[in-house]
Amino acid sequence: MSIDERLANTNFPLPAIREVNLSKHPSGISLGLGELKNFRVDKKIFESLQNNWSNGGTSYTQNAGLPGLRKAIAQKQHEQDGFDYDETNVVVTIGVQNAIYTSIRTLQKLGAKRVLIPSIHFGIYKKIPADFGLEVLCYPLNDDFSINLQALEELILPDDIIILNSPSNPTGKVFTSDELKSLAKLLEQKLTEGYVISDEIYGALVYEGTAFESFSKYFERTITADGVSKSGAVAGLRVGWLVTRNQQLAKALTSNNATIISTPPTVNQFAALPIVKGETNATIQDYNQVLKNNRDKVESFLKGMDIPFNSPRGSFYIFPKLSSIVGEDTKDFCLETASKENGVVVIPGIAFGAKEHIRISLATDEMDEALNRLEEAINQYS
Repeated sequence: MSIDERLANTNFPLPAIREVNLSKHPSGISLGLGELKNFRVDKKIFESLQNNWSNGGTSYTQNAGLPGLRKAIAQKQHEQDGFDYDETNVVVTIGVQNAIYTSIRTLQKLGAKRVLIPSIHFGIYKKIPADFGLEVLCYPLNDDFSINLQALEELILPDDIIILNSPSNPTGKVFTSDELKSLAKLLEQKLTEGYVISDEIYGALVYEGTAFESFSKYFERTITADGVSKSGAVAGLRVGWLVTRNQQLAKALTSNNATIISTPPTVNQFAALPIVKGETNATIQDYNQVLKNNRDKVESFLKGMDIPFNSPRGSFYIFPKLSSIVGEDTKDFCLETASKENGVVVIPGIAFGAKEHIRISLATDEMDEALNRLEEAINQYS
């Protein structure tokens, strides 16, 4: 079969998240966003962006990224886990999706054959390794979205790649110190040749309980993936990074990523510096207060509707189970609700491997009206 014939006979569906967001009626309210859209961006980010247009901001950086930014990231990671990093441990990427792509591709070229992902997961965790021909297995989660360690132990081979996500998209789960320690103890015994890729993009957005901890604090064979998109309310800057204790692995990641992107956008890296250095922390705390307030409103709504949920304390999502009201697969409900006049966008759980759920974003300044519309939509649908 020719290329043209394959093109003509192949379906290229949109991810469910995009499909539902694109179906939004102009009068709708979105609770489907994966960014802090319309939140105030800290002025220090704009100042750094503007000040560096003529200070090398339009020239190439090194393939691994701007040295000053990499040094700041190394210091930030040191504060998280106590290990002495420098810029040679850091690779700047075009967002965390690029970071995960490069990590999986590099480890595959080094001999990895399997990727273990959580049963409830962001879609790229499955799509990227599958596109590379790697075997993808899901490790089970408990009812509270914690990892079923016994089931994971039965799955692990020594050279696996394991993807970890805390705070989680879509569940809002933030692993406790005890959970991280128990997982690390298991992996020290079982994952002797492979690596954990720990997606920590929501790490600064923990609005209740104990502070976020990086998994690298507990497990040496961790590749940390992080960025500024979520906590800086600057998703469009597309600045992410990878940190590994293994400098030879960092060289491999840099080499492979240079083939894909050459270098990260320079002026965007300058704009990321104030976030990485902690200069925008007060603004991030303001974000967290809004997210907590919205979380509390959504939980009150869900209790009133008798809809089961687990209370999140990080990221900006909540992931209730709606199947008892709208059916086992919530996608049709989400499409209908998004597309009608004065509707509301929520994301079907099938996008994350859990079709009975919906994902509600807390990143809005219209939560009260959005919940009124969601209640009406549920009542009409059921």
